[in-house]
Amino acid sequence: MLLRLIIWLLLTGVMIAPVQAQDIDPALTEARAVFLRGVDGEKRAVRDATQRFRSLSMAHPQEPVYQAYLGACITLQGRDASNNLDKRRITEEGLGKIDQALEMLPNSADQASPHSLDTLLVAANSFIHIPSFFNRHDKGKRLLQQILADRGFDGMAAGFKAATYLAAALVAHGENDDVSYRRYLDLAVSTDPEGRDGRFASTLLKDL
Repeated sequence: MLLRLIIWLLLTGVMIAPVQAQDIDPALTEARAVFLRGVDGEKRAVRDATQRFRSLSMAHPQEPVYQAYLGACITLQGRDASNNLDKRRITEEGLGKIDQALEMLPNSADQASPHSLDTLLVAANSFIHIPSFFNRHDKGKRLLQQILADRGFDGMAAGFKAATYLAAALVAHGENDDVSYRRYLDLAVSTDPEGRDGRFASTLLKDL
């Protein structure tokens, strides 16, 4: 059962996306909610989220969090494309926008805000869930380690922390690190037991 769950997760391109309960930006909160529906496989939501984040990115060109989400939306379009050539082309387009967001981050106002970690987690999840031939997995792993080591991590919303722990758990599973896999799943569940990622982590734990 565990193997089937992991294979389903990777084949469908499901990402663990950050949740920022303290967001004071309602447009970002609403667009993120639509994005999550797209992550779960709703193609119309992928199109809607892409439009929302494209508009937000244009309205706030100096804030990389919107660019990162836009890139992640485009990688979901790549996931849903009908042929391999389009899958690769569209995914590469999305990755390019995520790269731009990461390049912007050190010089942006977001650097000192929760949006900085949000940007990093969007990027990390995109990188660890796309096919290996894009050569982004190691960078995604490093970004997760950077998030976990950040002084602001403990102050983030429970959903964000659970999403980070779940992503770290899946990386550990791919590396056959059973100890870290269980530890991160336990952390995801204890941090946000009723949340989206905490519940998924609980399902995975039941199969150990």
